[in-house]
Amino acid sequence: MDIQQAMYPNITLFIQAVLFLVFTALVRSLLVKPYSEVIEERERLTQKNIEEATRLREEAERYLQEAQSILEKGRRESNQILDQARREAEKLRAEILSRVEQEAQEEIAKAVEDIRRSLEEEKRKLEERVKEVAELITSKVLEEAA
Repeated sequence: MDIQQAMYPNITLFIQAVLFLVFTALVRSLLVKPYSEVIEERERLTQKNIEEATRLREEAERYLQEAQSILEKGRRESNQILDQARREAEKLRAEILSRVEQEAQEEIAKAVEDIRRSLEEEKRKLEERVKEVAELITSKVLEEAA
């Protein structure tokens, strides 16, 4: 080989370099670029899904807190209603007992009054009978004395 030929590069080297650049450009445009776009799209979709999941989780937590708040409010209201019903029942029970006691006292007073009247009537009858017997005894004693 000649020194001059060795100093100047062979044209095939340039052609190979150009073909390598063309091949690299083709591989990049046909394989790498679409694959990169798919990966980027997947990453965007994944990020979007993560954000959506986070938003839905926060919304679910908010709804859960609202439900717990409503449940606690309902529990408090039901306890108030039960307490009020108990107080009303106790009040009604006291009123009924008072009324029953009053009616019993009235009946007792009426029975005592009836017994007194009967006793007075019997006493009056007894006094009349005693008078009759006394008159009968007096008349018999007078007849015997006469």
